[in-house]
Amino acid sequence: MRPIVHVEIASAENDAQKAFYSALLGWQVNEVPMGDDFTYVMFNNGTDTNVALSPVGEGVKPGDVILYFQSEDLDADMARVSELGGQVILPRQEVPGFGALGMFLDPTGNRVAFWQDIDTMPG
Repeated sequence: MRPIVHVEIASAENDAQKAFYSALLGWQVNEVPMGDDFTYVMFNNGTDTNVALSPVGEGVKPGDVILYFQSEDLDADMARVSELGGQVILPRQEVPGFGALGMFLDPTGNRVAFWQDIDTMPG
């Protein structure tokens, strides 16, 4: 069984959402600089499942929530997506120092993703 390891919540206004989730759920904000004037907003929620804000923009609209499932072999999992009737919309993308992700649409159009942690990547 594959756990959900990461959840992204669409955000058009990071400051408002940081304040909301911190006050509502007691989550601590962790801002991760990603270069090119982009800071990824993550929350420390006391679990093994990461929660973050995903900026509204190309491919991300208000109301979107994206679930990331654990992968031990991202390339094999992404190949199975197509075999089972899904559509790959973002092939393997490395996140230096962290791991890799691949995003897809399930057969009914829901956007979901796989995440492979750097610790499970070969080499």
